[in-house]
Amino acid sequence: MKIIRKFGPIVGLVLAAFLLQSALIIALDFSSLDANRTTALLISLPFTTLGAVFVWVWFNEFSTNWNLSSALSKLNIKDQEYVKYLSSLDKFKSDLIATNITESVCEKILKFLPSIINTTRCKIYLWKEDLGKFSPYPNQEGEDHFYIFDPFLLWITEHDKIFYSEEFIENAKFLQIKEHALAFSAKTKADLLVPFILNKSLLGMLVLGPRSDGRRYTSSELEKLNEMRSVSVMSLSNSIFYERLIELTETLEEKVRHRTQELESAQSQLIMSEKMASLGTMVAGIAHEINTPAGVINGSADNLESNMNYIVKNVFEIVKFARNKKLRKSFEVALLHILRDRKKNQPMESKDKFRVKKEVKEEMVQIGVDPSFAGEVSSFIIENDIMEVRKYIYEVLIQGESAKSGYEMLKHASNTNRNIKNIKYSIRNIVRIVKALKYYSHLDQSKSFTNADLIEGIENTLVIMNNQLKYGVEVKKNFSPIPRVVCNPDELNQVWTNLIQNANQAIRGQGVIELSVYSSGETVTIEVQDDGPGIDSSIKDRIWDPFFTTKDQGEGSGLGLGIVKGIVEKHKGKITVDSSPGRTVFKVELPLRPPQPSNDASPMERSAV
Repeated sequence: MKIIRKFGPIVGLVLAAFLLQSALIIALDFSSLDANRTTALLISLPFTTLGAVFVWVWFNEFSTNWNLSSALSKLNIKDQEYVKYLSSLDKFKSDLIATNITESVCEKILKFLPSIINTTRCKIYLWKEDLGKFSPYPNQEGEDHFYIFDPFLLWITEHDKIFYSEEFIENAKFLQIKEHALAFSAKTKADLLVPFILNKSLLGMLVLGPRSDGRRYTSSELEKLNEMRSVSVMSLSNSIFYERLIELTETLEEKVRHRTQELESAQSQLIMSEKMASLGTMVAGIAHEINTPAGVINGSADNLESNMNYIVKNVFEIVKFARNKKLRKSFEVALLHILRDRKKNQPMESKDKFRVKKEVKEEMVQIGVDPSFAGEVSSFIIENDIMEVRKYIYEVLIQGESAKSGYEMLKHASNTNRNIKNIKYSIRNIVRIVKALKYYSHLDQSKSFTNADLIEGIENTLVIMNNQLKYGVEVKKNFSPIPRVVCNPDELNQVWTNLIQNANQAIRGQGVIELSVYSSGETVTIEVQDDGPGIDSSIKDRIWDPFFTTKDQGEGSGLGLGIVKGIVEKHKGKITVDSSPGRTVFKVELPLRPPQPSNDASPMERSAV
C-alpha cells in the first residue's frame, strides 16, 4: 500500500507483477530448468506485466464505480468486521465461563445475539428440572410451557441442527413430524429453531422470529449461530450441573438431619418393639398381680356391705348402750381398741393360741356366759388381739338379753374395719403395680435426658417382673445410696429388664439373682449377677451381635443385648460381662453427667445401635 501511494498505481502494479514473476522463477529453481523452459519463462515476464496493466486500465475506463483503492478499502472493512466479531465472540465465551447461573447464561446469550444476527424476536425455552418442563426465558405471563414428552422436542433431540420452520412444510422427509413441528413453531412464533443439545439431551431451545428486513437468514449468520450454539451448550450444561451441585450441597445437612431422625426413630421403634415383647411375656403375670388385689377388693366390698346393713338395722341397740353410762364406756373402750391401728405382734404359736383361748373361755363361763357363746367370743378376742381390754367386753356380755346384740355390734364393727384395711392394702398394691408399669413404659415423659433415680427404675422393673421371679428366684439387693444420674430413664428401664430377664432365663427360674448398685467418683455401676451355668467363652464376644441368641426358639429374638449395648453407649457408658460356671456378672458403668453429642457427630454416634 505504501508503494502504491508513493509511485502511483501503474508503477506499483507493474512492480508487483514483476516481483511476483521473479519469485515464481526462484521458487522453481532456475538452475534446474532446461534451456527451452528458461527462455519461455523469461519471454513470459514482460507479457504478464503488460496483461496486468491492461486489466487495470480496462477497470478504470469501463467501470466507473470501481477502482483498486476502493476495492482494497472494502476488503479492509470486511476484515475489520470479522475481527470485531471474533473479538466479541471471545468476550462472549469469557462471560459465559464466568457465569454459573443458568438464567444469567440465557441473559448473556440473548444479549449477544443482536451483535451477530438481525432478528425481530428471540426467546429461550429452558429445561426446568423442578417443574419437569421447558419454560420460556424471559418468562412472561400467558406464554406456553412444553413438557419433555412433546413429540417435536423428542424428535429434535435426535436431530441436532438448526431448522427453518418452513422446512417442515417444504421438505417431504419431515412429513411425519410436520404437524407437531408447525404447532411448536406457531406457539413460539419461531422462524428459526436452534436446539441446545448435549449427548442427545435437550437442554433448551432458542427460537428466533423473522429478520428485521424480512429476508432469509444468511449462511454467514447461520454459521455464527452455530458457533454461538456450541459455546452456549457447554455453558448451559455447566451451569445446570453447578446449580444441581449447589442444591445438593445446601440440602445435604437437611438430608443428614432427616436421616438421623429416621435412624433415631427406627432405634426408638426397635427399643419399643423389644419392650413390648418383654411386656408380652410378663403380661400374664401382671394381670395376675392386679387380679389378686382386685378380687380382695371385690370380696371386701361385699362383706362391707353386709356389715353396714347390720349396723344400720341395729342402730337402736347403740342407743340403748348410750343410755347406760357405764355400759357405754365399756362398749366405747372395746370398740376403740378394735378399730385402732396397732403394730403387728409376733404371731402366736398354735398351741399357745389354743391355751389362751381356753383360758379366756373359762373366764367368761365363770362370770355366767353361755359356754358355746363364750367359745365364739374367745376366738374373736384372740383374732383381734384385744386381750388387754377383754374385761370391758365381759361387761357388755353380762347385760342379759342385749349381751349378744352388743357382741354382734362389736364383731361387725371389727369386720368393717378389717374390710376397709383390706381394700386400702389392695388398692396400694394395684397403685404400686400401675405406677411401676407407667414408669416402665414412660409414656408421659419426653425422650430427652433428665435427672433420674436409677434405683427407683430398678425397683419398678422388679415390680413388673415380680410374677416371674417370686416362685423360685431369690432376689438379693445390694443398693448403696447413689446420686441422681442424667439419663433417659425410659431406655435404661429396658436395660434392667433385659439383663434381669436374661439372668432369670439363665437359672431356669430357680436360683439367686443379685443386684448391686454403687457409685465411684463420677461413675455409677450397676451389676446383675446370677448363679446359672455361665456363657461359653467361644460365643462370649458374639452375644452383643444383633439376632444372635442361644435361647430356645420363641424365648428370645437376639436383639436384647444388642439394644442394651447401644443404649449404654448412647449414655457414654460401657457394659462388660464376666462369666464362669455358677457366676455370671453383667456390669454397666454410667457417667453421672454424660457429655452431650456434638452437632457434627455421626448418626450412629447420636443414636443407639
